[in-house]
Amino acid sequence: MKHFYLLFFFLGIYTYAAKAQCSGCLVNDACTVTPIAPTLCPSTLPDAISGQYYEMDVTFFMPQQFNDPGSGFNVTLSSIVINAISGLPPGLDATTNDADNIFEITADPATQRGCVRICGTPTAIGSYTVSVNITANVSAPISTTVAQSFSLPISVTPGTSGNSGFSFSPAQGCDSLQVEFQALITSSAQPVTYSWDFGNGTTSTSALPETQFYLQPDTYTVQLQTQLLDYVVNAVSFTVTGNNWCGDIEEPNIFGCIGSPDVFYNLTVGGATTTGPTTSNSTNYNHNTANVTVSGTAFSIQFYDEDTGLSQNDDLGTAVVQIDGPGTYPFTTSNGFGNVTVNTVVSLSFTHTDTVIVHPSPTSPELSASALSVCEGDSIVLSLPESAFYQWYDETGLINGENNDSLWVFTSGIRSAEIRNESGCAAFSDTLQLSFLDFPEPPSIFFNPIAEQFIFNPGAGYNWVWMLDGDTLQGTDNLSALTPLVPGNYSVTVATNGTNCALSSNSLFFTNASTTHAPLTAGLRIWPQPWQAGSLNVQLPQSMEGKTVQLRILDLSGRMAFSENIKHAAALLTLDGLNLGQGLYFLSVSTTDTALIQRFVVSSSGFSNR
Repeated sequence: MKHFYLLFFFLGIYTYAAKAQCSGCLVNDACTVTPIAPTLCPSTLPDAISGQYYEMDVTFFMPQQFNDPGSGFNVTLSSIVINAISGLPPGLDATTNDADNIFEITADPATQRGCVRICGTPTAIGSYTVSVNITANVSAPISTTVAQSFSLPISVTPGTSGNSGFSFSPAQGCDSLQVEFQALITSSAQPVTYSWDFGNGTTSTSALPETQFYLQPDTYTVQLQTQLLDYVVNAVSFTVTGNNWCGDIEEPNIFGCIGSPDVFYNLTVGGATTTGPTTSNSTNYNHNTANVTVSGTAFSIQFYDEDTGLSQNDDLGTAVVQIDGPGTYPFTTSNGFGNVTVNTVVSLSFTHTDTVIVHPSPTSPELSASALSVCEGDSIVLSLPESAFYQWYDETGLINGENNDSLWVFTSGIRSAEIRNESGCAAFSDTLQLSFLDFPEPPSIFFNPIAEQFIFNPGAGYNWVWMLDGDTLQGTDNLSALTPLVPGNYSVTVATNGTNCALSSNSLFFTNASTTHAPLTAGLRIWPQPWQAGSLNVQLPQSMEGKTVQLRILDLSGRMAFSENIKHAAALLTLDGLNLGQGLYFLSVSTTDTALIQRFVVSSSGFSNR
């Protein structure tokens, strides 16, 4: 029911609201999918931006009945309960339209849709995995309650920052950053200059400077001075080559022009005209203190011969000058040629500052383990130093829902952890290989009445020691045969090599050589004897009937040739499929409170005495 549970995950991610701060959400009544199945509208979450308010409404559609494509079952959903949520980025909360987070699903369409509002201001950058634990109640195809844990990634990015003078991205990060900058103040009519100081030892005069590198954790102050410039015509020179000025009262034409023109100019920018001073009686004009502001990239300049009295000024021609920066620009008119010298002056100046923050990552955390190996059934506790955020991992990846500073471990494998500081910068621990060690098989000793010895031989890979009345018998380590010297309860404690995972055997009571054998065989019969093939029949004493009985066949050295546990044992047992070589064997039959041993012979002659 993969898709079915996927809905629960998405739903759960937004509905756990124990400390929610968000206002009510709005249900999208059009949220559905074809064919009918649980779905979300929208199906994905946009990234959150650190330091910026985040708000998102999500509608979930939970049909009461649908076909699960993963299993092919027709599913009837009765309710879901949100139990816990963890791993949400710091600063974000969620609120659903059901305050107790218990969703009862009925045939009423109004119960099949709900919504959640995710909101808040995330405070730490990075990628997070939110984990949700839910209980799903399904009434068909079978009535069952299913516990599930799901995960969903969400990223908190630094985003694009800046001010009215420039933008940059990212504004913050961990350990080192590559930041892109762009100036925002431009002008199509005026020249603009930029003077950057990036705070990292580099500068630029470009509107789109090269990528800037911030290699160490620190707070860097970035400053941009932006200047909008005006063009200024500082000087005007003009040489009169034509004779359009000749022939009036002041400069009569009597067998040739008499005198020289009186030159001045009109410089026009847009609708404004500035008139230059007059240079009298000269064909060479120079004006070095013009200081005419040009708010654009073109202007016109017209030259005249100034006349007084009844004569009108004589037109010496007009030129249009195109400019693209400071410099000297030549021009010609119908009656001469000249130059204008253009410089720039600051019209407006802006200074903007901002900061780039490179946060340090925390030191790689050292995992503290209560042990690296323990016996099966025990536990290992892993601990981390204090931090703002925790995430645990095993060999398969992230462990859903494990976001605390400690982890209880119950199975062998690799474990590691991630921590984050308040800025969201992460550090990862080394991995630890944890082992849960197997206990040995439950040991069982038996008494060899021929040698009058207790026998135990588990084979390679084990260490053991003999016990008398619960106390260790010194010097009996790994003895396969023990000759009892005093009456008492004899047993053996065995452990897997290199571990402390030990179990104790049954106890057998020894009195003396003349009375030892009787209780070992009382009520236990084996036939046929000698045995070679076929079934081996075992008659149990009445006290063992109906109990869990452990059957073991051992050779004279104590090595096990057969072992089987039988629950609710009958009085007569038949053992088939035995593969035993010629020799003397012992059948050990034991319960929790009784242990009996009977010997039998395996013949090579084929005689089974059936």
